[in-house]
Amino acid sequence: MRAPTERKLGQFCGDTVPHHPDVTAWSLIEAAAARTPDAVAVEHSGGTLTYRGLLRRAEALAARLARAGVRRGDFVPLVMAGGPELLVAMLAVMRSAAVFVPLDAQWPGPRLRAMVDACGPAAVLLSPGADPDGWSAPALAVGPVSGEDDAEPAAGPPPSPPSPPSPPSPPRPEELAYGFYTSGSTGTPKCALNLHSGLANRLLAMGRRFDASPRNVVLQNSRHTFDSSLWQLLWPLTCGSRVVIPRAHDILDLTATVEVIGRHRVTMTDFVPTILTALVELLESRPELADDLASLRMLLVGGEEIAPKSVRALRRFLPHLRVTNTYGPTEASIGSVFHEVAPQDRSPVPIGRPIDNTWAIVLDEHGEPAPAGEIGEICIGGACLGTGYLGDPDRTALAFVENPFPELPGKRMYRTGDLGHHGPDGLLFFDGRRDQQVKIGGVRVELSEIEHAIASHPSVREAKVLVSDHGGGQHLAAFVTLRGGLTKDLLRSHIRALLPAELIPKRFIRLDAVPVNANGKTDRRALAELLKAPAPREANGWTTAGSSTERILAELWNALLPEPVTSPDADFFDSGGDSLRAQRLALAVSARFDTPLSIRDILHAPTIALQAAALDGGRALPAAPAAAAASATDLTLPADIRPTGTPPSGPPRHLLLTGATGFVGAQLLHDLLERTDATVHCLVRADNPDQARRRVADALHRYRLWSDRTAHRIHAVPGDLGGPGLGLAPADHRRLAEQVDTVVHAGAMVNLVRGYRAHRRANVTGTVELLRLAATGRPAMVHFVSTLAACPAGPAGDVPVPERAVPAGRTPDSGYGQSKWVAEQLVQLAADRGMTVAVHRLGEVMPATGTGIPNPGSRVELLIQACLRVGAYFTSDLSTDYTPVDHVGRLLVAAVNHRRPGYFHLLRPGPLPLDDLLGAFGSAFGLRKVEYRDFWQAVQQAAAAESDDRRLAGALALLPVPTTRPDRAPMAFEDAAARFSTTRATRLAALADARTLPSNRDGLHRYVAHHATHRG
Repeated sequence: MRAPTERKLGQFCGDTVPHHPDVTAWSLIEAAAARTPDAVAVEHSGGTLTYRGLLRRAEALAARLARAGVRRGDFVPLVMAGGPELLVAMLAVMRSAAVFVPLDAQWPGPRLRAMVDACGPAAVLLSPGADPDGWSAPALAVGPVSGEDDAEPAAGPPPSPPSPPSPPSPPRPEELAYGFYTSGSTGTPKCALNLHSGLANRLLAMGRRFDASPRNVVLQNSRHTFDSSLWQLLWPLTCGSRVVIPRAHDILDLTATVEVIGRHRVTMTDFVPTILTALVELLESRPELADDLASLRMLLVGGEEIAPKSVRALRRFLPHLRVTNTYGPTEASIGSVFHEVAPQDRSPVPIGRPIDNTWAIVLDEHGEPAPAGEIGEICIGGACLGTGYLGDPDRTALAFVENPFPELPGKRMYRTGDLGHHGPDGLLFFDGRRDQQVKIGGVRVELSEIEHAIASHPSVREAKVLVSDHGGGQHLAAFVTLRGGLTKDLLRSHIRALLPAELIPKRFIRLDAVPVNANGKTDRRALAELLKAPAPREANGWTTAGSSTERILAELWNALLPEPVTSPDADFFDSGGDSLRAQRLALAVSARFDTPLSIRDILHAPTIALQAAALDGGRALPAAPAAAAASATDLTLPADIRPTGTPPSGPPRHLLLTGATGFVGAQLLHDLLERTDATVHCLVRADNPDQARRRVADALHRYRLWSDRTAHRIHAVPGDLGGPGLGLAPADHRRLAEQVDTVVHAGAMVNLVRGYRAHRRANVTGTVELLRLAATGRPAMVHFVSTLAACPAGPAGDVPVPERAVPAGRTPDSGYGQSKWVAEQLVQLAADRGMTVAVHRLGEVMPATGTGIPNPGSRVELLIQACLRVGAYFTSDLSTDYTPVDHVGRLLVAAVNHRRPGYFHLLRPGPLPLDDLLGAFGSAFGLRKVEYRDFWQAVQQAAAAESDDRRLAGALALLPVPTTRPDRAPMAFEDAAARFSTTRATRLAALADARTLPSNRDGLHRYVAHHATHRG
């Protein structure tokens, strides 16, 4: 196990602060009472209690417990309804050196008694007037607390025999203090146990961090069965200040809570983020209530991810309010990571740094400290750590594990199950629960990332995302609360700028408020119940007026789509469809109309109108992609894009790279860092710089390209390739226009089967915006990464396509190729106006020679995945080009360093027979050799059986139906190197000293080895 370096310890550990060896919460409260015995300690609905009166009651109740047989270390469940009696009970159990476990008297009887019995209690404490019968241990009712400071009254005769007469000596730091039941992620309640030392450390750290003044007034604003109530009740008593204990129903009523804060002049309390958002909404509707909150100086927020927009909105009403984001599980003394929310904080807000004498570390899947920006599991340790779960050694052993880092204090650490990462400045960020990671169509999805993206829209108050089952598969559904009339289409457009297609919810459900559970956190079970209700199906007049075919198709569509389709011209994919649903639709239409149909046919006829017209006409659906939809406007370069300064010269100093999180882009970033001295500014679809940097780091780690040595030259910039001004903040746009001398545009949407319209925004509009930025101020040279698919196929026997601009006559067949052809036309227009540009056309880009890691979305990889899934491969006489991605990187960076303009076909000479490619995997994995027709049928059957597998659906999108395609031509593979000239690219290879490459056999060996290592 690699130990964290000395440099990293500062970000993992809080300050080391020595304590007196005998300090406990009880001793701290005793000391405060000795200093100011007549000061008010508790305010409640019945009056007040002084410190002297509170401790008298606690001592008297402790004596009763002793007479009932409670000894040091015994468990005492508090089956109560809250109120000041609960506080007396907690202190009495502390004074007895026993262990209190707060429970709710209103819980269902069987659940409650099972929890009590699990404690093996020496006694049970009940609310005043409760029935003491039916418990597995002596049950004592705590005397009611009125406004008087008398000693704790006896509630019924003492047990017999009355022995011993007094409680033991006060508790010691190493002894258990309390337990709280928590459901965790498994749903089975477990009781997390904590020590006096951990509790005291948390309370003392709060005293140092916040104003430990007798003037403080703290509101107990959490239910007593959640550990956040513990600091609210006990911390003010360690400081000689006051705690306000409201009536139980006031905790649930937000308006009543505001009134309690105003009446008692509360200075500090705690809210979960959902309630914080509700408070903002209440103030916006009733601004006069802000006067009741004027005394509030400090607010702690925890339990869920905080929404910075809610904090900013609250500060408009309370400008002097300090808000602290807190994090920590029940297993570790309430919470041990704090961050004061700053005005500049954006979503996600950091959870901060560990408090005194504690530490928090992020570990990767190998148990190693994760680099900054890389997501891993948060593990915590130090003085905060509890001892485990009551009566559950197996769960304890899984969660409380050996601390493998001798540099970090303590023998054990707690695996939280939470995901997080460290920012570049060492701040810790929360990235959701492991149990909030879901797989949709084989793609791992982090729900919290989607929630952040949705909530970043100014009209969204809250967003919660769940997985919904519909139409034989799963999709993401978003629940949103909104301000104003934001439409679903506008919200989808906003999210598309931030998230890849697979992370965009298919269904949006508007709520007036997000449901919460008993502790004020989001009630995801209630949301799941809402998902069970079918989406409203509006009456579609067009189906009544249309043909029977349209009505049948509408029925089939609506069975698959999360929301109803309301027009025959609605695009299947814009209506929530994806490749998985397209595959299921193809199967359904084939069966209903007895017509062979493939996913490609659905992709090329994506509306009910097109599908019905073809079916009614007795012909197959369009098999070839629609003609290019580029308008004259698309092919016109705006007049303002015109360089006015001197073209750049010399080695690049500041590069702007797009597409850095993709397969080719990550390799280019690595090579630009290794082969230039430039700072590389990476335009990344993200919410903020930290998120952008994390996405870049994730991509480099994914392809094993990360280097600590060059990481400081990566400058991640949040933006949107298809948005106005590249989605850049004005300051970022100005800075990049002034600094950047070279643009490498590798970002693009690549969908090998969808049409031009789907690609236009990212691939055409994005190119225009990059050309505009490059022409602003000092002009930058532009390297445009294109594709051989931008060159229309010519008749057989043509001479090789030269490395130059494609004439404007013909257009490519595919939507992706069309978008790149249009973008090339625009780049050439910029060159005609004096900009220095290079166009790099790529063919089949294959895994790097050193790693064998493939592009997960490439045609070859989709085909390989399908072969491995069905245990078979087919034979053909086709060939493909095979250019390793690191070879592409070296050639392109040579063009960057030497500022070579013009057109380049970055291809490796020499074809690779498809039989050799598939045969290598067949031999390594024992795959059956079959005819193409049999292979296609096997893939189709597997896709039908595993309807949520995107890779199978993606392969079927590329595989034509055998009855409508020649069996020997399963895909549009070809030896591109034989059809495209590479004369100018060969010169780049000489500049890069990359004229020789490992053989295809070596490259295939590593590709196969990668799959063998990562199989399953």
